[in-house]
Amino acid sequence: MSILPPNSTRLERALDAVQAVRLESLPVPTPHLWNPTACLAKTLPWLAWALSVDTWDPAWNEGQKRRMIKTSPALHRTKGTRRAVEDALSNLGFRVEVEEWWEKYPLDPAGTFGLVVKVPAGYAVDSTTYDEVSALADRAKNVRSRLKKISLIPEGLTQKPLFSAAMASGIVTTIYPLGRIGLGDDVR
Repeated sequence: MSILPPNSTRLERALDAVQAVRLESLPVPTPHLWNPTACLAKTLPWLAWALSVDTWDPAWNEGQKRRMIKTSPALHRTKGTRRAVEDALSNLGFRVEVEEWWEKYPLDPAGTFGLVVKVPAGYAVDSTTYDEVSALADRAKNVRSRLKKISLIPEGLTQKPLFSAAMASGIVTTIYPLGRIGLGDDVR
């Protein structure tokens, strides 16, 4: 039932019809918005921000994004521990071994640690992966520890990788004909 006068315009009647639908009757899936397994894929970045996910890459696949969001609260509870570093990297599919300074012989400098990371098949062993592993470890580790070394090993590698390098050096010699070499210089 409308309370508009009989001389109202078409625009006023249209606005009255729209206002008849109450906002509270519109379906809003709020329970799904806070669930990383049920929310829409396009809302994942905002859910990650709301749950304080430390590292986020838009290039990750949807499963990796959901896994990072799902494990963020547990990661924050253990942040600053060895397990937090292992969990942060395993969320993206990396298998990691943490080697702390006191576990090595000879001992490394106090407060340092290294990572041996098995890189899954979807990743290249390059500087981008190195930077990603380094960023994840830096955000999960405690403040006093320093990451000394990261070893990236492709998963499924059966033998030790071989690395080689080559370098070439030479001198370029230009031979000019007899006569003038430069501007006004006569050589004989």
